[in-house]
Formats: sequence, C-alpha cells, structure tokens
Amino acid sequence: MPETVDEMSEIDLSEVRGAVGARSFGRGKGYARGGRVLSVDWDPSGPTLTGKVVGTALYAAAAYFVDADGRPAFEAGECTCPVGYNCKHVAAIVIAAVGEGTHRAPRRPPSSPAKADRPAWERSLRALIDAPVAVTGEQLLAIELSLQPVGRGLGLMARLMRPGARGGWVNGSLSWAGLDSWHVRDGDYRSDHLALVGELYALHRAREQRAGYYHGHGYGAAGERMIDLSECGSQRLWDLLDEAARIGLRLIHVQPELGELAPFERGELVVDVGRDGKRSSSVTAALRLDHEAQAGLEPLLFLGANGHGVVCADGGDGADRPDLEQRRLRLVRLARPAPPQLQEMVLDGGRVEIPAGELDRFAVEIFPALCRVATVCSADGSFTPPEISEPSLVLRASYGAGHSLELDWAWNYEVGSHSRREPLGLGADAAGFRDPGAERAILAATELVETGLE
Repeated sequence: MPETVDEMSEIDLSEVRGAVGARSFGRGKGYARGGRVLSVDWDPSGPTLTGKVVGTALYAAAAYFVDADGRPAFEAGECTCPVGYNCKHVAAIVIAAVGEGTHRAPRRPPSSPAKADRPAWERSLRALIDAPVAVTGEQLLAIELSLQPVGRGLGLMARLMRPGARGGWVNGSLSWAGLDSWHVRDGDYRSDHLALVGELYALHRAREQRAGYYHGHGYGAAGERMIDLSECGSQRLWDLLDEAARIGLRLIHVQPELGELAPFERGELVVDVGRDGKRSSSVTAALRLDHEAQAGLEPLLFLGANGHGVVCADGGDGADRPDLEQRRLRLVRLARPAPPQLQEMVLDGGRVEIPAGELDRFAVEIFPALCRVATVCSADGSFTPPEISEPSLVLRASYGAGHSLELDWAWNYEVGSHSRREPLGLGADAAGFRDPGAERAILAATELVETGLE
C-alpha cells in the first residue's frame, strides 16, 4: 500500500463498526490483516474509498463518506458480493486504508458525478436499481442429484453438499431434516441458498403428509441425508429449480468429472404415427425438445405420479455403462402431464401396430382423442390427420306411425370425409373429436324463445 494520507487517519472506525455490525467488522479486520485487500483508492471529491478484496471471489467494494466538521465520517458502503451493502469487505477496505491508506488519482470518469453530487432524480432511480439483496453468508450450497433404485423402480435422489476444504463438494454433516440446526444456521451459509433448500424440503414433506406416511428409502429417516424428488407431484418444483439457477445454487452429479447439471429444458411427449411395413402402421411415443426429436436422449424416470417432468440421460455419454451414476443427467419439464400409460410407452419403447385397413378408423375414432393426451405427428408423412370441423347444432326429426313426430337435438361434426352426429350431452364415453368449449358457446348464443323448441 502507498503511504498513509491525512484524510484516512481521521476516519473513526467505530462508525464503520456501528454500521456493518461487530461480526462483519471483525471479519473485515481479519481480511485486512491477512493481506486480502488488494488495493484501495481514495477519491476526496466524493469523498469515496474504493478497493478490491479477495473473498470467495474477487469483490469490488466502495465506502462513502460525508464531511463532518472537516473530517470524513462514514455514511455507507456497497459491494459486489452477495450481501451487497455494509458488508465485511467494505469494513476491510476502510480498515486497510486507515492503516496503510493510498492516495491515487480518482478513477471515476468525469461523466459520472460523485454520489453526493448526483441530481435527485438519479439518486432516486439508483436507489431503486441498486437496492441490495438481503443475502447474508458466503458459504455456498449445492444439490447432488442421482438416480438410484427405490422399491421396484428408480428415484431421483437429492443430497445437500458444501465446498470441501480441498476442493470439490462434500456432504459433511448436512441433512435435509437438520436445516434449522445451530451448526447449519451459524455456518455462514448463503441465506438465500438455505431458504431455497428449505422450500424444496417443505415441498417434499408436504407430499408425504398428504400421503399419510413416511418412508426413508433405506437412507434413514432420522438423518434424512437424501430425499426423493421423483415423488414430487407439484410443478412448483420447476420454479424452485429456476430460482436455484438464478442465485447460483448448483445441481451437480455424483461423479465430479460429469460436472454440473444443465438448467432444465422444456419439452413435450409426441405420438408418432408411421408406416410399419408395406401396408400396416405403428404408433410410438418419444420426447421432443424445442420441437425437435431428441434421438440421443434416453428418458429414464418421470417425476410425480402425474408425470409433469422427466429425467433423461445423454445417450452418447456412457450409454453402455450399467452404472447410472456414470450417466450425465438432463431434466425436462413437460408442456403437459403424461398419463401412466404414456409414461410406460415412452420408458419401454412400446409400439402399437395398426393393421392394414384400420388406419381410416384410427383417424376418425382414435386420433382426435389421442390429441388430448399428446401431440400427434407423422415423421415419415405416411399419416395425414383428418380435419375436424367446428360443431354445429342440429335438430333431428323422427317420424313414426300415426303421424307422430319426435324431435331431439344433436351435434354434427365433419371428421375428414365423415359426418358424425353426437348427442347433446357430454358423457364419459363422449367421442374424442368433440370440442366442449365450442359446444357451450353455441348453446349460450342460441335463442329459442317463443319458437316452441325450448
């Protein structure tokens, strides 16, 4: 550090201690004494002190002062660390400057006025956009995800991890059930990370409470080192994973060489109708991302009983290895839930054959209802979906013996080249091509007053 300047020697460190708190001040003093303050610059026109501090990353801190009877009095500090405001890094640069201050030319460009000289409108807007995030602690958390046998199937097991002393990630004594214990709360873990994993655990527990039982899958209910996310039927899971990516809470593989899991992707299940031989056809199901088929992506597990998402493995990465921990995982949020039969078809690679001559009946009877389960396509172009008309309300007259007349209402649909008449009501066995919303709209708009047809 360059030589001490008079302005620095007049700073009262008790003002800094009172603003940042005794704990942050003590840690800042340790940083200053440990040589973790790389530089400090004093700008008397502010007056502002800026500096660089080595923490879990390299942070830029600034301390703002006001004139108090000719001496600089500490007002507040800002930092690029997660805390952002009056943190230990701010304390560190002030302590270092008081002991070994520096006096350099101001770095602030002429176009950017000092904080105190900014116009009122700019100060108001900067207070809005620069509002510090209420985050405390520096210790990061991560969530390790792995596919493991559970009962008769697989589970997406999640384990809490922290940085190891020699690098990498370790579990240590972390458990989902122990998030409120003193050694976790006082372990300087990122407060936003703790809040998010707490929400994730609450989502997991809510499912168990609704089910009315608890099971630890052999991992020990007391410690609860692992929880099974595949049982989570709430789509709130995806919101939490989105938030985890935003705040830097990482999802990692068991094998360090596989690195982090990529952020989840969005996709849908599609039913493909194609030619199987010269005359017959077949129906298969597959996963599609961004409207493109993912031939190299292997679906392994659906999330929740309603199948709102799917866990996949990259087909080209260790696909020949039986150990699931050697596979790189990918998470996919589905556009619409997948019923159990469709889940089974996707996981087993099932194929349904349509005999020759039955494709036309499939198009009229099955295809319209199948569209409500998944997107139906034809990769080879061998199947052309029939066009389905809007419903029209028709009055049907039936003449009997003795000039008797029976009237009843029905819906008429044109499905391809076929006309289909359906009863007015919607029952459990209603045809799949019917559009209940359009039918209700027509009924609401139909005027039958004084027609004798009410």
